[in-house]
Amino acid sequence: MKKEQQKKLTATSVRNVLAVLLVLIIIGSATAFYFGLQIIKSYSLEVARTSADASASAESITQLSGLKQQLADGEVLVNKANKLFATPATYQSQALKDINLYASQTGVKISSIESAEPAITGTEPTNSSEIITVESPVSYASLLAFINSTEGNLPKMQITGISIERPVAVSGDQIITGKITITVSTR
Repeated sequence: MKKEQQKKLTATSVRNVLAVLLVLIIIGSATAFYFGLQIIKSYSLEVARTSADASASAESITQLSGLKQQLADGEVLVNKANKLFATPATYQSQALKDINLYASQTGVKISSIESAEPAITGTEPTNSSEIITVESPVSYASLLAFINSTEGNLPKMQITGISIERPVAVSGDQIITGKITITVSTR
């Protein structure tokens, strides 16, 4: 009887066991595929986000480089603009130094320089003036070169008053000039 109690493996029972195993393997594979796909999707989203961040960083670096270049270019302009105006503390010494330099370069002889005090309106002074007297007669070409040098100066100086006359005894390009008023731009 022992043999009867033992179950015999028949072809049908093996087939049924194999069919159940096959179904379980298919279900397990489908489940593993689904979860694997979900992991890959989340990983691809993370990669896409990281890639977008990297692109944005690269773009930001490019923009920052452009801004840095603009600042460097602007610094030159700011320095030049700062040279355009003299400070109230140094305008007089700078103006006298520049006027004497241009006079010696152009052959104009200065007999005197007077400083006119700036008028104060509100809290800021207006532009300051220097009144110079040139030894006459002076060469017209030399005077023009002096005026051109003075008006091209940094800090900015501008001739605001000048009188010119021909001498009684005309001699070449010699002229007689009165007092010359030069305005110095101050901050």
